[in-house]
Formats: sequence, structure tokens, C-alpha cells
Amino acid sequence: MKTKLFKLSLLTLLVTLATGCVDDGDTGAVGPQGPAGVDGSDGADGQDGNDGANGTNGNTAVYTVQITNLTYSQPLSPAAIIMHEPGYYAFVEGQSASVELEQLAEGGDPSGIVSTASTQVQFLDGIATSGPIGPRSIGSESTLVVPDLDADNLRLSIATMLVDTNDAFTGLNAMDISNMEVGDSRAFMAPSWDSGTEANLETADTMPGPAAAAAGGGGATAGFNAARDDLFDRVRLHAGAVTNANANDASKEGLSTSILTEADRWDNPTAKILVTRTR
Repeated sequence: MKTKLFKLSLLTLLVTLATGCVDDGDTGAVGPQGPAGVDGSDGADGQDGNDGANGTNGNTAVYTVQITNLTYSQPLSPAAIIMHEPGYYAFVEGQSASVELEQLAEGGDPSGIVSTASTQVQFLDGIATSGPIGPRSIGSESTLVVPDLDADNLRLSIATMLVDTNDAFTGLNAMDISNMEVGDSRAFMAPSWDSGTEANLETADTMPGPAAAAAGGGGATAGFNAARDDLFDRVRLHAGAVTNANANDASKEGLSTSILTEADRWDNPTAKILVTRTR
């Protein structure tokens, strides 16, 4: 027993001496920093994404305008069609016609009205149509585009000449077409107006159009004339054509100088305008 205790004490002493001989030592100095790493190369560019689909309502409002000639025998000239904000007027009843309106009402040229309107702050879009509209027929659709923000306070003006006259025209003047929803249509009936710029003689040498041409007159020289010989020189509702049918009967209306027949008369309205919002 004593021998075992002696061995155990000796072993404990040896472990204690061994532990005491271990030299912890100081930590060595930090070595120098290694060289910086080289940047990696840029990756390849990704592929372009696919184009997005066109929006169905975007930031514009789109309208079509279609004119129907309601007369029996009067052709309608190419038309001036203008969309605008309030404050613009193609004409004012009781006031002198502009030169541009005179050019349309006497010669059937709508370009001056559209060009002048485009310089106004209220102008949004306009078009001069390319062809006449025959009697009792429907013209082709015209498309106009305006900012969507202006759709809630929008006006429409249209002017087109009754060709077999001296200076008659029909159309709309600053008609309110505000707040139309996509798919909505509105129809308007338009009366005939006298521009007050040319006397209504209804002779072959003072009118353009097929009626004058058939009587040996008409042509470019019978259209717009800057000289004004209407006694009133004011825009007003047109009194209608006076034909030669009753020229020899003092009890009836008739005009011996007129080349127009009863077929060339008209009743109001003379045109129907259909407006549709398509976008």
C-alpha cells in the first residue's frame, strides 16, 4: 500500500515539474502584408429585354370624325376639322369672316383654316380632308389625336363648302365633345351658313363646282375672290339657294341669273357629323 502511494506521489511530482518547464514565450512580430489581389474581369453584358406591348390607353385620346352630306344635289368640299380647347372659334355669327373662312366658303379650300388654327394656343389637332363628299353620301373617317388630359374640356370645329353656291358652308363651331369615354359616339346636325363675302348671284362665272361647269363656267377663276361684294359682309345663317325655276313668275321666288335648279336647293341640316372616341 505504501509502495502504491509512493508511486502516485512521485508521478504527481513529475507532472508538476514538467508543467512548470513549459515556456509560453512572447508572440512574434506580425509579418509584412502580402501583395494586393488582381481585380477580376467584368462579366458579359446581359441580353436586352423584350419590348413592352403598346398601351391601350396611353396618354393620348383618339377620335374619328365622319361627315355625311344630307343634301340632294350639293357636293361638299374637302373639310377643315379642328379639335381645340375653349376660346377658339372658326367664325362668329354677325361678324366678318376671316380670309381663311372666305377661301373655304368661296373656293372650297380648307387648308387656310387649319393652318391658322394651328397657331392658336387652344389648338390640339387638325386636318384638311383630301376629297369632296358627294350628295347623299358618307365621307371617309378622319382621325385626330389629342392629349388625354384635354379630353375633359374638348371642342370640335368643322367647316366645309356647299360647292354649288357662291359662299355657303356647313359645319360645327366649337361644339362641346368633352368627357367622351372610349367607344362613345356623338352625332351633330349642322346647318348651312353664308360667309357674307360674295353676293349670291348663282351665275356660272361666279361659282365653282359641277353646276357651274355644266353651264360653261366654273373653274379656278370662279372660286376665291379677295374682293367682297356682299352687302352685309357678315356671317349669318344661309337663306338657301334661289333657283331659276320661277324666274318668270313674279308671284314666286326665282332668280333669272341663277344656273341652279330645284335639285340644288337644300333644307337644314345640310350635314351630319359623327364623332367617335376610339382610344
